[in-house]
Amino acid sequence: MRRLPATILAALLVLPTTAGAEEPERVVMKLDEFLKLYEATKEKEAEAPRDHALASARYSGRVLVEDGRPHAATFKAKLHVEVLRKKGWARVPVLPATVALQSATIDGKEAAVVIEDGYYTLVTERRGAFDLQLEFAAAVTTAQGRSSLAFDLAPSGATELELAVPADQDLDFTVANARLSSDKVVGSDRVVTATLPATGSLSVSWQVEIPEAAKQDARVYAEVYTLVGIGDGLLRTTTTVQDTILFAGVNTLRFSLPKDMTLLDVTGSGIRDWNLKDGTLEVVLNYAAEGAYSLQLQMEKVVGEKSQDLQAPVVVPLGVERAKGWVGVEARGNLEVGAGEVKGATAVDVRSLPAAILGITDQPVLLGYKYLGAEPAIPLTVAQHDDVDVLVTLLDETQARTMWTQQGRRLTSVQYRVRNNRRQFLRLALPEGAELWSASVGGRAVQPAKASDGRVMVPLLRSQSTGGSLAAFEVEVVYVESTDATPDNGRGHFAGTLPQADAPSTYVVWRVHSPEGTKIKKRSADGSLRMVEYPSNPIPSEDEYYIETDTPMYEQQAVMQSDSGGLGTGAVPVQVSLPVQGEPVFFEKLLALDEPLTVEFDYKGLRK
Repeated sequence: MRRLPATILAALLVLPTTAGAEEPERVVMKLDEFLKLYEATKEKEAEAPRDHALASARYSGRVLVEDGRPHAATFKAKLHVEVLRKKGWARVPVLPATVALQSATIDGKEAAVVIEDGYYTLVTERRGAFDLQLEFAAAVTTAQGRSSLAFDLAPSGATELELAVPADQDLDFTVANARLSSDKVVGSDRVVTATLPATGSLSVSWQVEIPEAAKQDARVYAEVYTLVGIGDGLLRTTTTVQDTILFAGVNTLRFSLPKDMTLLDVTGSGIRDWNLKDGTLEVVLNYAAEGAYSLQLQMEKVVGEKSQDLQAPVVVPLGVERAKGWVGVEARGNLEVGAGEVKGATAVDVRSLPAAILGITDQPVLLGYKYLGAEPAIPLTVAQHDDVDVLVTLLDETQARTMWTQQGRRLTSVQYRVRNNRRQFLRLALPEGAELWSASVGGRAVQPAKASDGRVMVPLLRSQSTGGSLAAFEVEVVYVESTDATPDNGRGHFAGTLPQADAPSTYVVWRVHSPEGTKIKKRSADGSLRMVEYPSNPIPSEDEYYIETDTPMYEQQAVMQSDSGGLGTGAVPVQVSLPVQGEPVFFEKLLALDEPLTVEFDYKGLRK
């Protein structure tokens, strides 16, 4: 008897009644309408994601030999097929068309197989799981003593292979991409078995196995590239050993190291461990290296900072057929390196040294050698020279402005355009009796210090690199002086001195603003600065390396250095601006070194 679905039962249910309750409404429909509604409520069964699946595939083959030479292989294959489609015909690719199919049967009966898209394809109406038996032949090729066969496989869940090769000698089998393989002797056959990935191809090759006694020993040819660097009281070497390994693999390499050298590191691919004992280095690899193999050694030795004679340290490979090498020598610092009498090596042009030496250093290589065979003797003479002090801080330009009054007051502002590499302070010797009012660096007010000799110490920034040179930043100081007032007759003598800096200035210009009505006697002008009609500004703009966009950067750098205490500590100083009035008179000087910067002249016309 058919059971009604829940949706229909819900439609036919009536509310429970109690005594005295009204009769509920009923639904009445014809039988065919009811069955139609019932069929519409049945859930549709989900369709399979594909037409078929190959659960497993097992191939058993045998190689056919004719006149002692393999020419083909016959296979019997068992494919476990499951047709997932509920109705209609299913098409199952089983073998590539590159093999010769002999038969295809299901339960002993011939199966319908056609060629579609380069594959033998089973066409069937069967449902569910069944086994497909196949017999086919594949070609075997032989070249240079090695035989092989290959063909594509239909994707299957599990793929197993068994191949028998008639041979009276042991064979060395190779099964490409095999996850598990083994071979054994069965009667007069050599049989290999393997488990393969679910997709891909079958590729098997074999050749006569060479007995261990007949195999050749490994032969190693070594090339040694040594870079010797001398400086900072150390002799350092970087040695690259490039081996060419023939006939067999090698998992242990041995070297003789120079005496008194400290081995810092050994690098190379697949190094398991290395050990140094009695000057012999033994390097053990994780595998037997064949073909090309490269190893790099880092060594050093303390030699001190003095003039002396040294020997270029060379690594000697042990147990090799032949060794040859190259040596390059570089100096790191103010050293003069020369060559002694060389034995077992030949001097070469450093430009002809291999890239394994020239490519690992930025320093110029001074000496080059090549050698063949035994350990060479390359003596070196090292002469240590004292460093010469060079300029680390330069004042590109010094611009001064002075305003003076009849009452004897002077207010001076001096702006220095500074390029500084590593100096911490700019030391200024202010004129006698001058009182410093303010100082700023990079647009930021700073707190100067006072040196033991009375000079003012203004903290400096470090110049940023721009365009391959150091960019300039501004340092400004403002100070006030008191001198004698102008006599009643309006005639007087002006004598002034600028602060003397401990760094040279390429160009100095001084603008002196005198009170209105002042008449200066030009012939009376004197001092270390020359009076000019207008400043010449001889420094080309392209040589200044002073860029306006750098100013915010330096101001930010000054803020950071000030916040950290790097520009002085204490109360925040007030930055003073110089009021300007009166007619200016210009004085200038090129290349001011450690010398006083003075100006003096006579004037008149300032009667009270």
